[in-house]
Amino acid sequence: MNAENVFRPPRQRGLIFQIGAALAFFSAGGLTFYLAMEQEVGLYFIGLLLVSLFLLAPVPLIIYRAIALGRATYKLEREGLRLRWGLRVEDIPLNSIEWVRPVSELGFHLNLPRFSWPGALLGYASIRELGSIEFIAADTENLLLIATTTRVFAISPANPKLFMRAFQRTSEMGSLTPMAAYSALPAAFVRNIWKDGWARGFILGSLILLLLLIVGTILIIPTRAQVSIGFEPRGLPTAPVSSERLLLLPTLAGMAVGFSTAIGLFYYRHVEQRMAAYLLLAAASTTPLLLLISLIFIR
Repeated sequence: MNAENVFRPPRQRGLIFQIGAALAFFSAGGLTFYLAMEQEVGLYFIGLLLVSLFLLAPVPLIIYRAIALGRATYKLEREGLRLRWGLRVEDIPLNSIEWVRPVSELGFHLNLPRFSWPGALLGYASIRELGSIEFIAADTENLLLIATTTRVFAISPANPKLFMRAFQRTSEMGSLTPMAAYSALPAAFVRNIWKDGWARGFILGSLILLLLLIVGTILIIPTRAQVSIGFEPRGLPTAPVSSERLLLLPTLAGMAVGFSTAIGLFYYRHVEQRMAAYLLLAAASTTPLLLLISLIFIR
């Protein structure tokens, strides 16, 4: 297939927005967590900690959507159209596409999915005239609607006019062997992982160890006013600090588990890379396990 028939959504604005948002949330969450560590255990400390978790929670989703935007493609083939956006995969046979039109030519307002932002118009929205529309798009300026026999998609190639011309040429050539219709949703990906005993076991093991580390840390903090959480080059314990600093352990472990699990799931998508995925998912439990053991030696 000619590379001219591989179209990408406009990425610059969406990537700038999402990377900026991820950095802002991460910085604000990190600062709030630092301020929490400077407080005595109490309501103010708990409040700052909850605010920190609230600010850090969206970061993985924003990063995922930024990566998905950077790799997103709309590929026109003689057999049909392939849509790729992160874990969302859709193969549409050419003979099932009824029409392609710019949104600007429609005489009605198009609602956007919830939780959409620049670079990530993803999800479903309903309008009276067309029913449910699935958005796999980056912005509203380049929106095209693709009506199939079963549903309507909204996509946003960076050059919609060029896409429509390529689609017209492809339609005129006709399809020799229509591609098989295929659809993969992120929810289906999660279900596949859950059905895999090895993957499920590694992920649950990491979460259980992380939970035990959190419980162990919470139990130790009230029993000690100060603790030493490191060693000098000579092997002696470092100067003691406030025991609240122990909360750094589950925080760091959570970040390590999340990072390793995310990379493992990235490789899990491909059957030939499953072994690497299993190793990464298993390695995710290493950090919480070692930190849990380290609680025994805290002085």
